[in-house]
Amino acid sequence: MKIKTKKQLNLPQLLEWAWDNPKSSRNKRFVSENKEFPYVNQYVIFNEVGYAEIENSYCYGRNDLFTVEVEEEITEDTEIPKLMTTFEKTCLEGGFGYQRVRIDENYPIKLMLNEAEVHGEPVETLHVVNDDDTHTLIWRDGRLIE
Repeated sequence: MKIKTKKQLNLPQLLEWAWDNPKSSRNKRFVSENKEFPYVNQYVIFNEVGYAEIENSYCYGRNDLFTVEVEEEITEDTEIPKLMTTFEKTCLEGGFGYQRVRIDENYPIKLMLNEAEVHGEPVETLHVVNDDDTHTLIWRDGRLIE
């Protein structure tokens, strides 16, 4: 299974990502998100041949983050940076119930499924939590989403 996720990269990471992914970066402009100077937007443009151009000829550096969309192959052995697990709903007496949700960092899918089975807690879904706090469904009905 392949999924697209959003990643935040600093300037050196953005340059490396762009050179490694020319189809995803050429003729595109990336806007910085600077937490120290949130009112200042810096732009990095990758032209048609892949050269990087920094607008205004300066960049704040470490505090500038750029959001890119990456496509990753996911298997049950993949360690997910932020994994959200929903467990099957538990019904209580009187018709009330609850559904437990758990978020783990740097956790392999297979390990989560094995631990849930050992503890008798059936997993309903698994999601990747993206850097922007959205999430992507990756596992349900006993298998990875295709």
